[in-house]
Amino acid sequence: MKTLIASANDIDEITRVEIDSKRQSCPHLMQAHDISFDTRAYRWETWFAGQSPVSAKVERIMFKAVDSDNKIIGYLAIQLTTRFDIDAELQSFYILKQYQRKGVGLKLLKRAIEWMGHFNAHSLCAGIMPDNPYQRFYVKHGARHLNEHWIVWDDVTLKPLIGA
Repeated sequence: MKTLIASANDIDEITRVEIDSKRQSCPHLMQAHDISFDTRAYRWETWFAGQSPVSAKVERIMFKAVDSDNKIIGYLAIQLTTRFDIDAELQSFYILKQYQRKGVGLKLLKRAIEWMGHFNAHSLCAGIMPDNPYQRFYVKHGARHLNEHWIVWDDVTLKPLIGA
């Protein structure tokens, strides 16, 4: 497994990973628009074009994890933000179920934090559904709950990630 920078050319495969991951990992949390290929692909078109979300700054990047056949098995999208007076926001973070708990998520998160360093960004937020079991991953790696819908790292440089 290796991590690379994703581009708009990856939208179809990113969309497939997002939908498959949601179906495999949290089907009870999904609504029709959450797994609509056209809706999700359009979201990525606007994200790569710098048109969304409203709170985002232009600085953004997506890291993709690929297997030995260069198929995308997960990704993490991050951008600088104006939300909550925080420096950066995890826009989206999905890994196919069969690759979870194998270090893929941690590698992607480390790449994102390294990228933040180029902008002297220290704080990070991530939106999450209250019933999403994957919020434990964020807390395990130093985040805290801002409220039931948001998790934040006040300073990603203060506490090294587990396994770093």
